[in-house]
Formats: sequence, structure tokens, C-alpha cells
Amino acid sequence: MINVVLIIAEVFVAYLLLYFLNKQFKLEGIYIFSIIATLAACIMTLKNISIMEISVPLGFGVTTSLIIGGNIITQKYGNDKLKTYLLLIFLTVIIGGCFFNLSGLLANSQYNLYANKSYSNIFEYNLRIYLALAISIIISVFLSSELYYLIKRIKNKVIINNILSVIIIEFIENIIFVLIAHIADFEPINLVLCIVFRYFIKTLIGVFGTIPLYIINRYNK
Repeated sequence: MINVVLIIAEVFVAYLLLYFLNKQFKLEGIYIFSIIATLAACIMTLKNISIMEISVPLGFGVTTSLIIGGNIITQKYGNDKLKTYLLLIFLTVIIGGCFFNLSGLLANSQYNLYANKSYSNIFEYNLRIYLALAISIIISVFLSSELYYLIKRIKNKVIINNILSVIIIEFIENIIFVLIAHIADFEPINLVLCIVFRYFIKTLIGVFGTIPLYIINRYNK
């Protein structure tokens, strides 16, 4: 139960930050959010939690909100601005990963060995997870933008467009991330269960996230 509460808290903080930064700083605020959320995702996806005895990576809210942020840019500012958003996500993953891993490899001092060991263990052997995060998020944000315009031709409704794009894109994102990050660690049945559970949770988060997205688009011109 505590895991569910913490996931809800994570989602609330992520969406609240996205709304606040977009309201105060417009496009630049979303760019700032992309850096903060990506750094948070780089750390949070390194931790697995148990839901109904199924192991799934953390970071549901921050990764889903990155896709929502990309949708806001697509709808309000166009595809040209989305390229900068994608570049910021990519650079943040690469640069953040370099600093995290390099600092973890440095020799520890003899002072506070427990804290040093804990830090090093967090960022050890995680290159595959970083690669999975970068590829899955960048592909998902790009495809979400393309899919939004495709659905818009059929149904010109912001809420409907985003709900449909989230449902489809989250399925693709979860398959890419889980296969790259955990194919060497999980048994086939666990891979499938991880994809299903992660997809279900993130889709719920993304669908409910269309509510603040709609508010942003309607009242924050």
C-alpha cells in the first residue's frame, strides 16, 4: 500500500511542477522541466519496486510527464520547438549519466564508508538502464507528437487526442524500456508481467494527466 501512496505522490509532484513551470515561464518553463524530470528519471528508474509481487522499475510519474510535456509543446508551439525539447532530454541523460557513474567509480575516503558505499551502489552497472531510458523516452515523445496530429485529423479534440496517444505511446515506450533495460535480468514471463504492470500504471497516470494538460491549453494561453 505504501508503494501506491508514494507513486501517487510522485505523480502529483511531477504534474504540479510541469503546470507551475509552464504557467510561469511558458516554453522555457517546459524546457526547464525536461531537465529536472529527466534527471529524476535517471535516478528513479534504477530502483525496482514490488507491486502484487511483480518487480517493476520506478519513475512512473516523471517519465509519463515528460511525454505530456512533449504533447504540450506540440500543441502550443509546434514540432520545431519539440526538437529542442528532445535534445535537452538526450543531453541530460548522457551528461547526468556520465557524472553519476564517474563519481560512483571514484575511490572512497575512509570517512563515512557506509554513505559512500550506498552512493556507489546506486549508480553501478546501470549503462543499459540509462540507454533504455534515453531511447524509450525520446522515441515516445517523438511518436506521440506525430500520433497527435494523425489523431487530430480524425477527432479534433484535445482531450481525446491525448488520451488515445497516451494509450498507444505508453505501450510502445514500455516495451522498448523493459526489453532494453531488463532482458538480461528477467525471465520471459517476468518481462511480460513487468511490461503489462508498468503499462497499466503509466497509462492511468497519462490518461489522468490529460486533465491538467487540458487546463493548461485552455486557460494558460
